[in-house]
Amino acid sequence: MEMQNNHLPTWINAELFENVLKETVGDFKRIHKFEVKNALGPGENYATIMLRVNMDVVLRNDSIKQQSFMLKIAPDNKMYREQMSKLELFKTEAGMYRNVVPEFEELYRNKGVNIRFGARIYNLPVTSHEYLLLEDLSTSGFRNVKRQDCLDLQHAKAVLKKLAQWHAASAVRVAERGLYDKLYLDGFFNGSYMKSTEDVFDGMIPYILGAVRKLPNHEEYYGKFEKKLKDLNQYLTAEIIDNQDDEEFKVLNHGDFWCNNIMFQYDDENQLKETYFVDFQMPRYGSVAQDLYYFILSSTQLQLKINCFDEFIRYYYDNLVEHLKLLEYSKPLPKLRDIHQSLFKQSVWALLTMCCIMSGVLCDPTDAASMENFIGNSEDGDKFKQLLYFNDRYLKHLEVILPWLHNRGVLEP
Repeated sequence: MEMQNNHLPTWINAELFENVLKETVGDFKRIHKFEVKNALGPGENYATIMLRVNMDVVLRNDSIKQQSFMLKIAPDNKMYREQMSKLELFKTEAGMYRNVVPEFEELYRNKGVNIRFGARIYNLPVTSHEYLLLEDLSTSGFRNVKRQDCLDLQHAKAVLKKLAQWHAASAVRVAERGLYDKLYLDGFFNGSYMKSTEDVFDGMIPYILGAVRKLPNHEEYYGKFEKKLKDLNQYLTAEIIDNQDDEEFKVLNHGDFWCNNIMFQYDDENQLKETYFVDFQMPRYGSVAQDLYYFILSSTQLQLKINCFDEFIRYYYDNLVEHLKLLEYSKPLPKLRDIHQSLFKQSVWALLTMCCIMSGVLCDPTDAASMENFIGNSEDGDKFKQLLYFNDRYLKHLEVILPWLHNRGVLEP
């Protein structure tokens, strides 16, 4: 058997995959070639490491079949061990793939509708390492859109429709079966991790303020923005407290809803066919504002973000209500104005997206892209944040979004 491992962790070996191959390749005989390599380039993933496992499998008739999987593992560094591990990302995402996503899909099947949200998950005989083994969607023709280009109108609406289906199922699931396990309630911004988020914001503030000072006419809103930014953790904490409001329509947010966590499938004529989500490691139960701001402001094209914002919300809302009715939601249906009120009330997610997420989406690929450099205050961290916040692409988007937020009253105390 040939093997290429590219200096990967020693626990990853071909024998681990024999049982899953027996499950997915019925006439499996043995593994002929085993190769594992990084699946994503620099700047495409921060919190975890995504690997692609490629194998040439010998079948019982001695023919060769190619099989591949996506293997997500934890980075072996101090920051992950001391900070990120507190979030239980692997436990959360495994639970999402094994329990929550199938529940949502089952709700639709029970109504005679086949809707899938993402990849299938598999098991390995591993107990001492954090991992997720997933279907390789690329073998079915799925791919990402180049993040720096952002999504056009067609792709954006496809995402919003699938998000509405997801949110509808998540609300119906609560109405029928009760609240989710605590593992899925708080996301990245849970109580035990809030001090770390405050450190992130403090390290980011000088760079984002420096970027704003480069914008024309920034004097009109700079003072308000500076005050709002320095109190960002306070506003985020207030949003978490407001999340106890039982009157607001709530859903299970994806929680990390940017374009790299969305994959598209195309037909033979390159027409958009299907949309799936990946990376369910930071779900959060709460206002729809989180996913909507996160996606629209970070991942749609510049000419669409503001000009089509209300159109996007209307399109999402129409699909949300359609699928709530399909699933026979037992509570009062939200009104369009309820969604807009949530967006105004929870506008901290717009600021958070603009400051912390959009910069990563729009940054050119770089080997400096890492969670350590994003959070840390080292020389490498400084260089990375210079790339994040002072590139022309980010400044152009900032120049459009920040005055828009100012005019909507988001910067008011």
